[in-house]
Parts: sequence; C-alpha cells; structure tokens
Amino acid sequence: MSNTRHKGATGGDAAHEAHTAAAPAVEAGMSRDIINIPDNVILQGIKDYPQDDQDDIIRVFSWARQELRSRSRFCELLGVDWTTIVRVVQGKYPAGIDNFMRKVRDVNRRVREAGATGFVETLVTRKIFEALDYALAGDLDGGKIVLISGHTRRGKSYAAREWARRNNHGNSVYVDCPESGGLRALMYEIASHTGVNRSRNTADLRDRIIKSFHRRRILIFDEIARLLPCRWRQGAKELEFIRRIHDVRHCAVAFIATPVFQQEMQAGYLRDYLEQLLGRIAEPLYIPDKVYKSECRDIVSAFNPAPAKDLLALAHQIANQPGRLGVLYELLRQSHALARRKKERLQRKHLAAAYQRRQNRFSWPEED
Repeated sequence: MSNTRHKGATGGDAAHEAHTAAAPAVEAGMSRDIINIPDNVILQGIKDYPQDDQDDIIRVFSWARQELRSRSRFCELLGVDWTTIVRVVQGKYPAGIDNFMRKVRDVNRRVREAGATGFVETLVTRKIFEALDYALAGDLDGGKIVLISGHTRRGKSYAAREWARRNNHGNSVYVDCPESGGLRALMYEIASHTGVNRSRNTADLRDRIIKSFHRRRILIFDEIARLLPCRWRQGAKELEFIRRIHDVRHCAVAFIATPVFQQEMQAGYLRDYLEQLLGRIAEPLYIPDKVYKSECRDIVSAFNPAPAKDLLALAHQIANQPGRLGVLYELLRQSHALARRKKERLQRKHLAAAYQRRQNRFSWPEED
C-alpha cells in the first residue's frame, strides 16, 4: 500500500472560508473535550479512502462516542493529536495514513477482545442473527428491512444487542425507541449514536441523520411499536422518517417488535397509510411463544456443561411459564451461585431451591 495515498489540500485560508453556519469548522468546539465530528461529516471526508479504511474509521468513532466520550482520551488511546485526526477524517491529511490506520485497527481489535460477554447462543438467537445478517447483506439495491417479532422475554433484544456488539458499533446503530416525544425524540436517539449535534433545528437534524447512513450500515429499532401513532395523532411521522432513511440511503433496517406491531400495521386504523412500509419488509421472523427444549439445554449448559435430565426438565418447565427466559436466567444465576458456595456443580436441587424461594416471595399465607 502506497505511503502517498489520500493526499489533500492543506491551504488553511481556503478551508476556513468554506465553513458556514450549516457546515461549521470541526475546530469550533476545540475548547470542549468532546468528540464533535458527526458521521455525515466523516463519511463525506473519507469517501475516497479504501472501503476497509472507511469502515474502520466509522467503527472507532462510534465506539469512542459511546464509551470514551472524551476527545483527550481518544487522542491518548490512538497516540495522535486531535488536529491529525481531524485532517485524516476530512480527507486533508498531507501524507499517507497507513500509520494512522494501523493505530485505528489496533484500537478496534482491543475493543473486540475486551467485549467478550457471557452471551449464550440458542436456536432462537441464531435465527435472529441470520435475519440481521440477511438485512445487512442486502442485494444490489442495498440493505433490506426485516421484522423480528415475538412475545416478551423471548430473547429478541438480548440477541439484537449482542449482534450489534459483534458488528463493532460502527456498522450497526441500535435504537431503543423512545416511549414519547414524537419524531424529535426519535431523531435525538439516532443522533446520539451518529455524533450529529442534537441542538440543530428539526429539518437540519433530519438531513444530517439521513446523510450518516449508507448501504453498509443497519438501523435496529427495538420496541418499534412505541412509534405507532395514537388515535388522536394523525399520521406516522416517525415511521415515515425511517422509511425515508432506507429509501434514500439504502441502509438496512430491522424492527424488533411484539405481535402487537404487525397486528396494528395490518388491521389498525392506519393500515392503509402504513401499507407502504409493511410492503417493504423483506423477511419477517416470527418467534414461537413456546421455549424449545434445545434452547433450555443451551442456556443451562452455560452454567453446567453436562446438565442432568431432571435439571433440564425443570428449566424447560420454568421457561414456559410467565416471564419465560428472563425468569429462567435469573434463577439459574441464583442457583449457580448457591451451588458454588457449596462447592457443587449446578443440579436440579439448586434450581428448585431458587425457584421455591421465588414462589414463596410472591405468595400469600393461608388463612386460619
């Protein structure tokens, strides 16, 4: 790889003259210890870089905004000054960026290694991963829209967050849909993940968010049903905004929802209005209500690699009661801690004891 690639103009006067109120200089916020370069500016500046370099730069910035939230710490971690970072991401660095990219990739590698979690893969989480992979892979027209639907406590959010983590932050934007606030609240949430200044007026904020996406990125909206309009509010501006991002930037979109969302889309009072969006959903994934025995086996095996049949049977019974996998995970953590205190391997008796404690905690005494 040449050491002279990515050269750019260095004329300071011309560069400063190009900045306007709509496109202020990044240096305008130099006195604040914040990472104030939004993704739409970065994408414009690095558009002529090799694709791998573009992906790595977006990835490291997305992580730094969410985790470091400090320009000085970001510079210290990369081992370069802020002026160099600004010039590189604006495409104006006067020399090769090979050394800079080595530092960026080293940070991304360390983030991946430090991010290992106790995530448990099951039949359902693998299906969710496949749906998200399908959306992001897309086709010649860009990313796809997918719907992942299932009742609460079926692992939808659990799997989607882990998939987003494994896709290194930069390519995926995970949004927990706001319960209120309308379009502005949704844009605030997306802007917080893309570095866009949230104080801008609605039209400008909308435009900059849209420009922050492209066909190699995915927007994951959890609890999408929160964006369905109430009967007293006509239209569905939030959903129209999401459709606009997809149509203009061809990025992938995933909706994480309970069955209520599709029911409203198909039979609610705005079904005709929402038909365009529903027709764009390329691949729906419907998660069964019941929890499979194989799911329980995978989950219990994370606490005991060779679980006995009676332990698996009790776990399956618990998983198919109200609370589903959320309750099972919590009881397994408690019972595993109990087994460790007794220096034993997790067995049915430990899970049964934790389950009984839960039952007693929420039960009423018998009357005399």
